[in-house]
Amino acid sequence: MIRIFDSEEELAQEIANEMRHCLIQDEHPVFCLASGNTPQKSYRKFADELDTDSRIKDLRIVSLDEWIGIDRSSEGSCYQMLNEDLFSLVPLDSSQITFFDGTKVDLQQECLRIDRYIEEFPITFSLMGVGMNGHIGLNEPGSPVQGRSSIVDLSDITREVAQKYFRNPTVLEKGITLGLGQIVRSRRVIVAITGERKAEIVRDIFTEPEAKLPAQELLGYAHIDFFLDSKAAKYIEGTNN
Repeated sequence: MIRIFDSEEELAQEIANEMRHCLIQDEHPVFCLASGNTPQKSYRKFADELDTDSRIKDLRIVSLDEWIGIDRSSEGSCYQMLNEDLFSLVPLDSSQITFFDGTKVDLQQECLRIDRYIEEFPITFSLMGVGMNGHIGLNEPGSPVQGRSSIVDLSDITREVAQKYFRNPTVLEKGITLGLGQIVRSRRVIVAITGERKAEIVRDIFTEPEAKLPAQELLGYAHIDFFLDSKAAKYIEGTNN
């Protein structure tokens, strides 16, 4: 289902509400969360509105993706962004966070480590963003749809856009990411897209099936909703929502 919100603020509030609901309702809550600019407000609202009995101590967080060759403590790493936007704002113990390490020598083993973790602790809530080229996590257009974690070659547009997260120009060639199949198997998924800069890719996702974008692999599921603000949805206002 598509839900269109009048503002990014309203969208962020609804996502925060859903995060709290899943945290409280799921017996073993496991969140998979995108980093970046789009979900920042949602995470801040979630953190600001947590109750003392929120069950945050029961929450597990598993990594969605990471840049290969970038240490997690480095500015611009996916871990560092989530740490700043969420982990540092809520009473999480480090043992509750399981994240890809993009500096490992054996990256295939790193994929297996995260895959095994998800098999043991299935994801109950996923919050995804969408890249300017329609990617989900670091699953790029034109790549095979993966059911498990994998190493990916980053597209030119992803490498270019990602520079905004780094203070200095940074070489990015590959990433490590969950597969689309793992995201789809989450109990609940929200795909958040905001801002006019995303309006064209939103149009392509919903009106150009031949584009074969990774985000389109999440369409048509009852447990997956696309949350758009009015600016991102400017070209699809007539779509059923």
